[in-house]
Amino acid sequence: MSDDQLSQFRQSIDNIDAALIHMLAERFRITQAVGQYKADVGMPPADPTREQEQIKRLRKLAEDAGLDPEFSEKFLRFVIDEVIHHHERIADRPQ
Repeated sequence: MSDDQLSQFRQSIDNIDAALIHMLAERFRITQAVGQYKADVGMPPADPTREQEQIKRLRKLAEDAGLDPEFSEKFLRFVIDEVIHHHERIADRPQ
């Protein structure tokens, strides 16, 4: 037996998941360029002030969208940690 409604929901979820992956890939391509730029000009990999501003901004966006701000902050912190780790690796490479 087939449940067409469930299949439609699942297809929508699959489409959204695919879009999220592509958006994250694009975001990480840009942050890699930022990391290289920071390394080239001698800036530190992390920017705590920018991170806090982003967290505050995205928590507000989450609230406005009806998404749990705690979840959005956890997700953003995970992304930021990954980006900083990558920036540190770039900064540690011999120039």
